[in-house]
Amino acid sequence: MHICTMMYDIFDREGIDLISSLPCNKFKDLIGNLPDRFRNIRLTREENGVGISAGAYLTSGKPLMMIQSTGLGNSINALASLHMSYRLPLPVIATWRGRENDPFAGQIPLGKSLPGIFKALEIPYAVIENPKQIPNVAKAIHDSFLQSTPYIILISPEVWDANEDKMAPPSFEMRKRCIQLTYEGECDNPQLTRREAIETMADYLHDAIVLSTIGRTCDDLYQVGDRDLNFYVMGAMGQASAIGLGMAVNTQKKVVVLDGDGSLLMNPNIFCEIAATGPANLTIIALDNGVYSTTGDQRTYAYDRIDLELVARSFGIKNTKKASTKTEIAQALRSFGEGPALLHIPIKVGKLEGSIPLTPVPVKERFMKALSRTRDG
Repeated sequence: MHICTMMYDIFDREGIDLISSLPCNKFKDLIGNLPDRFRNIRLTREENGVGISAGAYLTSGKPLMMIQSTGLGNSINALASLHMSYRLPLPVIATWRGRENDPFAGQIPLGKSLPGIFKALEIPYAVIENPKQIPNVAKAIHDSFLQSTPYIILISPEVWDANEDKMAPPSFEMRKRCIQLTYEGECDNPQLTRREAIETMADYLHDAIVLSTIGRTCDDLYQVGDRDLNFYVMGAMGQASAIGLGMAVNTQKKVVVLDGDGSLLMNPNIFCEIAATGPANLTIIALDNGVYSTTGDQRTYAYDRIDLELVARSFGIKNTKKASTKTEIAQALRSFGEGPALLHIPIKVGKLEGSIPLTPVPVKERFMKALSRTRDG
């Protein structure tokens, strides 16, 4: 049996329903020939897949990632501060690059250090050295979900080389496209604090899954109206919108992400995955105070240089609006049709007024129970 068929059968038996991937030439056939029965989100950065997978699992999905091992370096903090903190499973299949005799010298420093990194973080991992060990992939996937932990499956390049098909190179149609982007906007002086903006959205948020990005957005959302269907992202800066995307593709409920300018500028290419996937039930609300609030109000580039609505438009999100007052926010939210949508709200630099007393695992548990109740009801 060909290695691709073996792997697809394992994914089927383990109930995998969402695969996020970034290519490696060693398993190009595995990704390139994914059957239609597996939803696939093509990544622009590996750590986006960490957040997307978290969102999918929190809405009762069974995600899996396929990446090159160098991409694990981009993903370590997200895996630690999100999946380890909240105790979330995620099997990651990675081609193990940077081993002895790897022709690409730049891959060696990280590649040879990966086992030590996983041991230090207490992330379980398995090594597949030859095709006969492929069945061990099933146990690793199973244990990831059983133990609620990331589980890294490092597959030696020799495994793929031994099973490589001599396939004809893919053919492509011409890439000629018509690109239309007209944008004129004015960013008024902020009128509201973050908390006042969130209070204005109460009617829009009451029946939705609501995620808040790291830091004071969590504090303000909690103080305005804590509820079981709020998911507070307490680590993994830059991942809130990725988690929201993972939720939106896995549920029919409205998903609203309260993100910030610092977080979105850290990971603006998540707009690419959002636009390409196109979930109609996803709204990103960019609460833009132009500073990193939690770390002492240092300015971000959104303060006077970068317009977040224009950034979203340039990545292909067409349904966007800007609002500065309570009336404008209410009107914008009422006028949104199907998403994905982005509402850009310039806000004042506010003061901390109370903090969130919750910790990650209880937040996860009550969220998943509440979501299950809404489905059962």
